[in-house]
Amino acid sequence: MGSPWFTRSDEHNQKNQDHPNNSSNTAEVGMAAETKDIYRKSSWDPWQEWTDEEIGVDGASSQASAKYALIVRREKDHGEIDESVLSLHSITVQSPLLKKILGPVFKGYKGINTNLKKLEFHAPFREFFYRWDEFKQADPRNDSHDSSEECSHYELLADIIHAEIKPRIEQASDLLNNGVISFDYVWTLFEPDVEVYTKIEGRDRLFKLSTGNYSKTPDGTVAYVLNVRFIDTDGDTFGYTETSLTILPFENVLPILELDVIPARLCPDFDQVRERLVQRGRLFESLQGINHKAYSGMYSLSHTASGIPKQRHVTNERIIIDCRTFLWFNRGTTGPLHPLEASKSFVFRGNEQCNDNSIDSIAHGPLPTKPHATRILSNGSKSSRFCLKTKEWGLFDIELVQDVVWNSTAFDQLVLPHDYKRIIQAFVGAQMSGLDNFDDVIKGKGRGIIMLLSGEPGTGKTLTAESVAEIMQRPLYNMSAAELGDVAQEVEQKLDCALELSTRWGAVLLLDECDVFLERRTTSDIKRNKLVSIFLRLLEYFEGVMFLTTNRVSAFDPAFESRLHLTIHYPNLDYTSRLHIWKTFMNIDSNRSSLSADELDELAGVELNGRQIKNVVKTARLLATHERTQLAMSHISTVLRIKKGLAGWPS
Repeated sequence: MGSPWFTRSDEHNQKNQDHPNNSSNTAEVGMAAETKDIYRKSSWDPWQEWTDEEIGVDGASSQASAKYALIVRREKDHGEIDESVLSLHSITVQSPLLKKILGPVFKGYKGINTNLKKLEFHAPFREFFYRWDEFKQADPRNDSHDSSEECSHYELLADIIHAEIKPRIEQASDLLNNGVISFDYVWTLFEPDVEVYTKIEGRDRLFKLSTGNYSKTPDGTVAYVLNVRFIDTDGDTFGYTETSLTILPFENVLPILELDVIPARLCPDFDQVRERLVQRGRLFESLQGINHKAYSGMYSLSHTASGIPKQRHVTNERIIIDCRTFLWFNRGTTGPLHPLEASKSFVFRGNEQCNDNSIDSIAHGPLPTKPHATRILSNGSKSSRFCLKTKEWGLFDIELVQDVVWNSTAFDQLVLPHDYKRIIQAFVGAQMSGLDNFDDVIKGKGRGIIMLLSGEPGTGKTLTAESVAEIMQRPLYNMSAAELGDVAQEVEQKLDCALELSTRWGAVLLLDECDVFLERRTTSDIKRNKLVSIFLRLLEYFEGVMFLTTNRVSAFDPAFESRLHLTIHYPNLDYTSRLHIWKTFMNIDSNRSSLSADELDELAGVELNGRQIKNVVKTARLLATHERTQLAMSHISTVLRIKKGLAGWPS
């Protein structure tokens, strides 16, 4: 006889004295309406069968086992006080009759294929819990036309599963009927592939559940972890990406609706929630590709030096939505994107398999695959964007994205001779529209438009580039020489990035105060010579529109002069120009200004540049707002009097 803890659990095994060499090997697989019980003492021991005659036969590989409808595995439960207790480990369904019955029961259930030669179910048999009603309805004993053989096979499985599942069903029903749940029964709420609902950063979110399990968190706490998926994009295609949600342990019971994650079907006002999410999904889909938008609100930085997530707030700032380029610059921050259709092989986000380090290598890709209308509600609430002001990649709330409101009058208000405006507009317009096909002898070389704007501070150089971008309705990529740095490798990397992004986005590129790159090279300053050489080389193959501004350059490098298409010098503002600027800033909010024409004439006589005039008006408006009065000459006089170095203004 065997060890005392081995026990028989099924009356159907009373006649089970089979040995691998018995003549029953010829029986048809799975057609014997009996179970074959095999056991093991621990998880590292082999499965063994137990008979009256011998112990130790490998029950899993025994040919005689093939005839049984079910193979039932039990193992010693070392967690019990009585360690002779055997707990049910798994069931292998070999009966073709049972597989036929179970097919409709588990139709659409992720991870179960009833056509397998050996169909296995493992304790605690949650799949039967989730499909208990379907399993009961599939009972062939409900139909008098079914054969007694099918009934006997079904009864074998039903008796075992009923003993395991029925207590859980009764306990779960009691909890659910009272609208509460205990932590150890949280799993009963979440059948694989159902929609689950949660809030992330105050936004409604829906996910598709892949799996749910009790797992240890990094701090050692056992939590219920839901592995979920939602629809995302790599800039070219839509597909599923994965994340996880966590329900932390709690004592006693908790109202189901107070859980951090709940089945979507239990969400109050779900129809309204679903409609909002569908609208968000359509918005998410509409932002596919490259989009220039405005944004007000918080956004999360994709990378920080410390590795600690940070957020910034911006108000009406311009952003570029370009998921493809985001993934190129932030490779490794996201996982693979899986296809929406199971028949397709998965693709990598951001072309992570590509070895080419050029952004040009991601400029083309497969045609977008749009999500089905019923799936768009699964899209995320955030999208990958680039903030043109801070020059940072981040995740932005798509519901705070707005269309850009262009300033169509900015170029008209620019203080510049009319002929200058005509030629600037012609240059930029032809380049942006692609009408200028003029090329160098070497193809792809010298196809950009580079304009140099020189003059004293506050004469309108930067405003020229800004107003051109507005009238052409293009993004403005503004970068100063200080941002490029003074280390050759760093300058090359940052400038190359700015040039490529500007070209990809069709942006107007403004390099402000770039005097250090323009001056003639000398034999005594090797470091600056290297910077100038890098600058010249990269400009040679730039294909967009670039404005360079400088306050003063004593002597241009000849090689640089040959690369300029247009040079405009901005003289210091005269009386007429200053009067125009004063009127422009006063008309921005005419309802709050009471200045007369004579007072404006008087102000135009003070030698200020355009930036100084703007700052005076802004400060005076703040003073008037504080005093809750209209902007008047007295406010401007006060601001001017406290400014130093304004000769000619009466005290």
